[in-house]
Amino acid sequence: MGEPALVGLLFADRIITEDNGKKGVIGTFNRFQSEKYPVAFPTWGIYAAVTNLEGPHEFALNLVADATNQVVLPIAGRFDVVAGTDVVELTPTIVGAVFPAPGKYTLTFHVDGMVIGARTLFVDQGKPQNQAGKTPEKKTSLP
Repeated sequence: MGEPALVGLLFADRIITEDNGKKGVIGTFNRFQSEKYPVAFPTWGIYAAVTNLEGPHEFALNLVADATNQVVLPIAGRFDVVAGTDVVELTPTIVGAVFPAPGKYTLTFHVDGMVIGARTLFVDQGKPQNQAGKTPEKKTSLP
């Protein structure tokens, strides 16, 4: 096999697994907002998927505050892949991750120690305009 190929890396309000094994990624986002820090946001999830691998592998998902290099969320584990065309889907639910301050945070996805992808999460100071899981209202004006 060649190098691992990133299929997806998303932040979501929720990730479900249907009876047939399909994943449902609900409410993707890239921004949190709070008036006070440190803060733990309501439960959310990460969807991380990789392919082009066979056999046993180690993985890590690390969410790091860019300004301080503080690891806010470390997740590590192992997975086994039967065939190189299989897609490994990791869907950790995040409960109680504490963000010490507003700023830019970077999620990196590692397989066997190699970074295969990254995603930015912006954490802003201010009054939350919409909560995770809620879509902003669309305003429609009629002529």
